Amino acid sequence: MQRQEGVKYFALSLAALALLVSACGAEPGDGPTTTSLAAGTDRQLGELAAARERWHTAAPADYTISQIDRSTAADEPDTVAVHEGEVVSLSGEATTVDEVFATIEQSLREGGDVTVDYHPDLGYPVRVIIDRDGDTVPDVNLEHRDLASMPIVRSVHDLRSAQRLWEAQQLDSYRYIFRFDCTCPEGGTFEVDVRDGRVVDRRPLDDAARNSTLDPGVDIDSTFADLEDWFTNSEELIEDGILAVDVRMDPRYGYPRWFHIEGEGLDSEFFPGRFTMVVTIDLVAKLGSGEPAVDLDDLQQVEAAQARWKEAALTDYHYTLQVHCMCPPETTGPFAVTFRDGRLESAVLVGDEGAVDTAVITVDEALEMIGAAVVAGTDVDVTYDEIYGYPELVLIDPEAVAVDGGLAFSITGLEAVQ
Repeated sequence: MQRQEGVKYFALSLAALALLVSACGAEPGDGPTTTSLAAGTDRQLGELAAARERWHTAAPADYTISQIDRSTAADEPDTVAVHEGEVVSLSGEATTVDEVFATIEQSLREGGDVTVDYHPDLGYPVRVIIDRDGDTVPDVNLEHRDLASMPIVRSVHDLRSAQRLWEAQQLDSYRYIFRFDCTCPEGGTFEVDVRDGRVVDRRPLDDAARNSTLDPGVDIDSTFADLEDWFTNSEELIEDGILAVDVRMDPRYGYPRWFHIEGEGLDSEFFPGRFTMVVTIDLVAKLGSGEPAVDLDDLQQVEAAQARWKEAALTDYHYTLQVHCMCPPETTGPFAVTFRDGRLESAVLVGDEGAVDTAVITVDEALEMIGAAVVAGTDVDVTYDEIYGYPELVLIDPEAVAVDGGLAFSITGLEAVQ
């Protein structure tokens, strides 16, 4: 009995000593607050660990999930797609669930004010609010919902099942982002508009796309057809392990969100030896019926003209440019314009020996301007050169030209120069 009392007294003495030491190095009032925060943080870290365990046990390997950043003015969620722990979405700044877990843990350990609701079964953070600096304004205000596994396609049968889901959406007009990564020289990221089942515009979004001859002028239905060709025409190569086709479908809309095609030892004109091709597709908008109507004939004409001009590949040439409006000659011309190595060498007002300080539209810019007007639903009247495709006479919104509301100009006498 005496021994037990001695042990008890010794323990109490150690506790008193610890309190005395901590009090010597602390500011008045810091002790109770720090102890309370630590206890709350330990509890939250335990909840985080349990949620992570549920997530890593039950979560799909490849998934999509909607994320709404409540700290911004955005009303629409970003749907992030994750493949093997890596984000493969092309739109928005969404992150993986594991990255959100890491943010929560870091904020807790740094003493931030953290409020999290975890999914009871899958463990992912349904709602996250983090105030790191205590100013009552959340630094992170994130909401998750609509978690779904991305189906894997291993055969033509799987592909057609997914295609039926896509066709059920009845989407004829939409916008998507397309990225092509390949061991071949081509690649890049493009934004593509489809109206009434036909591509009406494609815009390069990075330097690789701007410098590429790749033309992603296909709708998503054509992508299904391409994938079916890979599966059906390469069946023996796939069975022999020479060619691998790995496809992940969007669980909501059914289109191919991500696919990877890899071959080794192929002896073909287009894919000699080993090659790797990865395509990522993000459907980012439905284009409603309220959008301007596109004149498909005008669109076909400008696309054909762009193809002829690109095929001509002229780098050294000259032409005469005339702007048709009630404006001074120094702004209307005619101008004698010369290009060398694809760059403007000179622009001279005809009848005047000196160069002029005026903006000269190039053939590429003229064709892009016409294409943009057509896609915007603006009336155009253009005459194209039958050989090179450059626009000889351009009227954009012809009825408004007379009141300076439209645009009229001509490019004549274009010739290659030595």
